[in-house]
Amino acid sequence: MRLIQIILFLCWAIPSFSQGFKVKDFKQNINDGSAFHAPIDAFGHPCGLIKVRTDDGDLKFKGNVFGEVENKTNEYWVFMSQGSKTLNILHPNYLPITVDFASYGIDEVASKATYILTLIEQKFKKEKCGLITTVKPETASLFVNDVLIENISGNGLYQLYLPKGDYVCRIEQKGFRPNVQAITIGKGTQNLSVELESLMAELEVKCKTGTADIFIDGELKGTGAWKGSIFAGKHLIEARQQNYESMIQSISLAEKETKTLSIPELKRSMGKIRIETMPSNMLVEVDGKPVGLSPCTIDIESGKHYACCRTYGIKQVRSDFEVNSHQTETVTLQIQYLGGWKKEEYQNAYNGDADAILWLAIEKGRSESEDDAPEAVFWIERHPKKETLLTSWYSYWKTLPEERKEYLFHYFDCEWILAYSNIGKPERALELYSCFKEDAELNNIDDITFNKKRNLGYIGNGFLKKKEYDKAMRLFEQADKYGYEGMGDYYIAKGNKQLAASYYRKCLDLDCYSGSDYDGKNRVEKKLKEINM
Repeated sequence: MRLIQIILFLCWAIPSFSQGFKVKDFKQNINDGSAFHAPIDAFGHPCGLIKVRTDDGDLKFKGNVFGEVENKTNEYWVFMSQGSKTLNILHPNYLPITVDFASYGIDEVASKATYILTLIEQKFKKEKCGLITTVKPETASLFVNDVLIENISGNGLYQLYLPKGDYVCRIEQKGFRPNVQAITIGKGTQNLSVELESLMAELEVKCKTGTADIFIDGELKGTGAWKGSIFAGKHLIEARQQNYESMIQSISLAEKETKTLSIPELKRSMGKIRIETMPSNMLVEVDGKPVGLSPCTIDIESGKHYACCRTYGIKQVRSDFEVNSHQTETVTLQIQYLGGWKKEEYQNAYNGDADAILWLAIEKGRSESEDDAPEAVFWIERHPKKETLLTSWYSYWKTLPEERKEYLFHYFDCEWILAYSNIGKPERALELYSCFKEDAELNNIDDITFNKKRNLGYIGNGFLKKKEYDKAMRLFEQADKYGYEGMGDYYIAKGNKQLAASYYRKCLDLDCYSGSDYDGKNRVEKKLKEINM
């Protein structure tokens, strides 16, 4: 902190001493049109003009002064807002004076009116006396006999000319203990040195979110952390960052106290997003993660995101959006179907046509491809009569038109058992197998595909992928020859290549496989080759 030098003294180098300014005359000049083009004040009214006449060039003015004061030859042009009633006049060497317009018969300043204010310096008897005072800190305020001395020079240097006599000098600054000194201006020079005692507290603020802005009593202090002096008392400390929930803490500080305040990690603020599609009932994703069927509303962290629909049979559509804290945004995705002969089939299925849904579920399930398995399950789960379809397929089959019955009779079971196994849900596949078997026995039906033990091999593969080896092996054993490939895979997982190779050779000899595609021979031959390498 730099020193403020406050110098109060009587200059003995000149023949007489001034004790300040006083008003000689103040009146309106109705013949002066200088204010005709006066600037417009903040209320939209033209200002009035006060011409302050004096031969001193160090005056400053405070009050309803509008714009910059022009210092012309022996005259200041001071524009003031309409309705102004007082003007404060400052000088670096004198006590300030306040001109009350009413004391001179002027109620208030009128728009576009010109006034003449004439100042004169007061003189008093020559004396050789002075006072020099030095204080800390430099921003401290000086009062002489309770009159604030404006530091209009801005450099911390005060110089006053005063008549001799007794004065009270008060020096104060917020956060410091005030100091009051009684002085006498007379012959000689008085010296006074004052250093205010600091009462400031010391505070350090740390936020675990290093990019958060730190505010103290609403004023930005820094980012991530702040350390410095602060007034004693109660303060509000806030950590704030866009798209995060702000955290506010209150702290009380005693004079000269030192404290550290830690602010925990800020939490992301939340909003909502409603996703609609045309048509509706589409599987949608937000930021690459499935969130459900449209229309749907989800809670989401505020900030930038994207929604897309890239479900089966349609062109992928994406929309970027931004969610604000505690607000709900709506995103609408316009669906376009892929071309080709299946376009109408997909369109009908998404519109809820049970027949179209069933055909897609069977078609994708029959492919035995792991890539098609998720779509097969997708359509099964969307069927309006899913529970009947998966627990009593014969009851559902009887409701179909005659032209559909013969074809569908043979394709109700193993396709979906395989599909559920391929998407990692062998437990569900095993439940379906039991339901289909029980349903067939109940209705005395023999000519259905579930009787092939290959289904048990499919389900065993599902458990093997989940590393539930004991469950897998039990199913491979029940599947007989349709479980040989699975047994080979089981022993590979257990580290017994010799036993695995024997089961792979049995598969080739019987031309019987339990994999999820039709190219079983090539697949098993490849496994044998890897064992022998």
